[in-house]
Amino acid sequence: MGELIAGLCFVLYGSGLALLVSRLGRKTLQSWQSAVTSCGLRVEKTSNPWGRLWLEARDGPLAVKIQVPEGRRKYRCQITVGIPPGPPGFSGVRIRREKTKPSGAHEIEIGDEPFDKAFYIVGPERLLTALLDVEMRQLLVSVNAQSMDLEIVNGELGVGTFGGGIADLLPFLLDVARRCAQPLDVAQRLADNARQDPDAGVRLRNMLLLAREFPGEPATREVLRTACADASPRVRLRAAQELGAEGRAVLLELAESIADDETSAQAVSSLGRELPVERTRALLVQALRRRLHQTARACLEALGGSTAPEDVDTLVKVMAREKSELAAAAATALGKTGSPAAEPPLIQALQSETRDLQVAAADALARIGTVAAVLPLKEAAERSDRDPVLLKATRQAIAEIQLRLPGASPGQLSLAGTEAGRLSLAPTEAGQLSLADDPAGQLSLGGS
Repeated sequence: MGELIAGLCFVLYGSGLALLVSRLGRKTLQSWQSAVTSCGLRVEKTSNPWGRLWLEARDGPLAVKIQVPEGRRKYRCQITVGIPPGPPGFSGVRIRREKTKPSGAHEIEIGDEPFDKAFYIVGPERLLTALLDVEMRQLLVSVNAQSMDLEIVNGELGVGTFGGGIADLLPFLLDVARRCAQPLDVAQRLADNARQDPDAGVRLRNMLLLAREFPGEPATREVLRTACADASPRVRLRAAQELGAEGRAVLLELAESIADDETSAQAVSSLGRELPVERTRALLVQALRRRLHQTARACLEALGGSTAPEDVDTLVKVMAREKSELAAAAATALGKTGSPAAEPPLIQALQSETRDLQVAAADALARIGTVAAVLPLKEAAERSDRDPVLLKATRQAIAEIQLRLPGASPGQLSLAGTEAGRLSLAPTEAGQLSLADDPAGQLSLGGS
């Protein structure tokens, strides 16, 4: 009797549980139906309320499926929106959360730093750069904040969410899908983004891609001309660089504005010899005073092309006074001047305690040094025999000086281990450079 009662109770319990599940299933399906119909979709199929729940709906070519995901997931339902065939190449678009990016994988960056940090994007660069305008990025950011496991893969947009968020989330998903499916004039959208996007990084990316993919087009040049008045110095710089001679005035303005160190430095480098030397000198003074190292280094490199005594003197002073990378940059520039007056201060710089300056001085002496620099170069190497970079630079400098000697041949110059004194270049036996027994300090090319 007890077993009969227990069995009856079990049946009643099971029936009640099934009824409860059925009621919950019907309630869930009704909420899904309400969400899709409010978005203008037509419900086509639904599951039974007591099984695994799913619903399919459609609006023309736009297909939506809502279902309870298989397996154990953190969320309670999954929404998939089938995107109709979009622009050419859209089937290769992949947009996922950044955390899914494989280590070292290549991805497309749009120029919007927070967006690029949030999403891992691969696919056709032109299409993605044009497609991800400010409205699309805002939509994806909003969807990402309200959902889990967002992805656009193989022409489908999928997200996971908790049951109660479908009504709020679905309109954003449909908007994203419709935007992806629209015909797209890539060149026109790139031009629009380059002019109108609120993010300077995005404007720059679109402008450069437009210039690369559609060079010489009237619309491209118009965008570049407009960008020369952009609020961002970086955008103005790259637009002026792309315009060539037409952008020279903008480059001059950016070089001398020194509002942004990196931009001014790049403008100086882009101008090269087109930046008048007197303006380079004045700009160097300002950059050193304001400690704008990139601009100062660019000016030093520019002065390396001058042979004027005052410019050589300026480079010598900077090399002597600066303790940073600017001293090394000045040494390098001195080597490019080709001036005989640059050799003595470069030899003196070999005694510096700054390794970068020593290396730069050795490299410069490789360009302009004479036999007078050989012994100082050897001594510098001996003082730092455990520094392979400096050792290589000094040896290379000695070899380069050898090749410039009249009548020299490879291997003919060497430093003997005898008493310091006279250097002689033996014409009879290649490879012999002797330190003669003459009074110390005398350096001569022996004729016998």
